[in-house]
Amino acid sequence: MIDLTDKQVILLEGTRKVKPTLKPALTAFAQQLAERYPEMIFRSGNATGSDELFAKGVESIAPTRMEQVLPYPDSNKKRLHQQSRVLSLSELNTTELHFIAELCLTATPSYKNIVTAYLKTMKKNRFTVKAIYLLRNALKVTGLTRLKFKPADFGIFYVDPDNPTGGGTGHTIRMCELKNIPVITQQAWLQPTNT
Repeated sequence: MIDLTDKQVILLEGTRKVKPTLKPALTAFAQQLAERYPEMIFRSGNATGSDELFAKGVESIAPTRMEQVLPYPDSNKKRLHQQSRVLSLSELNTTELHFIAELCLTATPSYKNIVTAYLKTMKKNRFTVKAIYLLRNALKVTGLTRLKFKPADFGIFYVDPDNPTGGGTGHTIRMCELKNIPVITQQAWLQPTNT
């Protein structure tokens, strides 16, 4: 297992597409991390797939050490553990939103139109909904000092083997890299026979 002794907040997330045979391995890995590092905080985005599987593992050991960052307050609430800390993008003020938008657009400039449209209207519609999720991903990385929500300092991801840099997961990894947050994917933590 990897050594995370000096880390405080770990991103534990990835793609929605997880092979059925690997699902137990993601949950077991998160359990092992929660047991091995009793002071560590784990953070995810409450999405189906990797996020949900990792969260189940942490929550089975220490639900109060699981943080979920939501794109909007009522997003997939039924998946949330009542003892886990929850933060929503709606809790940010305009200055904070623009700060994370800058990171978001530096990491993936092709998202400029949708992020800008959302920041202008602050409304969720079929065009801006993706921007809300992308900004949520930025918030997972940066944290929010005003609410004592520490920045992440390590990222553990399960990526789509066919498109490891794509989608929201690839976007989050790029943001971590911009903030000098070390990142590993399943090649580093999943047993070779399971990849």
